[in-house]
Amino acid sequence: KLNAVEESRLLHSVLPMIRTGLNDNSSWKTELIQRARRQPTAMTRLSGVGVFWALLSLLAAVGASFGFYMPYWLQGQLNGIPVYFGVFRRCNYPRRTFNDEFEMVEQCGRYSSFTDIPSLWWQVATIAVGTGCGLAVLIALIAILAICIRGIISPFIARIAGVLQMCSGLLIGGGVAIYPHGWTSMEVQQACGNLSGSYKFGTCTFYWAFYLTAGGAALTLITAMFSCCASTPKRDRPYDDV
Repeated sequence: KLNAVEESRLLHSVLPMIRTGLNDNSSWKTELIQRARRQPTAMTRLSGVGVFWALLSLLAAVGASFGFYMPYWLQGQLNGIPVYFGVFRRCNYPRRTFNDEFEMVEQCGRYSSFTDIPSLWWQVATIAVGTGCGLAVLIALIAILAICIRGIISPFIARIAGVLQMCSGLLIGGGVAIYPHGWTSMEVQQACGNLSGSYKFGTCTFYWAFYLTAGGAALTLITAMFSCCASTPKRDRPYDDV
């Protein structure tokens, strides 16, 4: 048995140890909570290939869209004046005057309505290329945003974007491919020496907007292959050592 003095001494020596243990336990709890709050979340960011994919996608989309809008796909000549055709626009066209005569209007413009486009093939090309360009621009904008903001594009979404890019490239390329079918229209034949036909130039030649749109289609198909390696999971910060 311990006497009263020994019991008092024992209590005085044990109580600080108990208090220290409790304080240490509390500090461990606090540290565990802080570490839990600092746990990194898995976020996705574009890899180096992904950044290249995004920039190349933007370049392809802008090139194809600009070429689609410009009326410089085909160059001919009418009354000694250069004439240019696009899929839904043209430059330098004849107009009937009040004296029932024709004069050349040297300016560019679109056809007043979709049905006024002189060839059914050009109408189909307008829909195909326009849809493909719109899709390519949408994917390019999302890819550019993914450079600045994490978590937009995951590896799965990047693959879906690549499939959509493939579709947009095929739509643009298909529209470019069927464009020469429309050279049988009267407007084109007049500008091509009445010698043009389906895939027959006559006296006309391709012009720069045609090559730009075709190049944009090819570049869009190429960029689709990079989408598989575009996204990679990254962590906000490394785990703390325990």
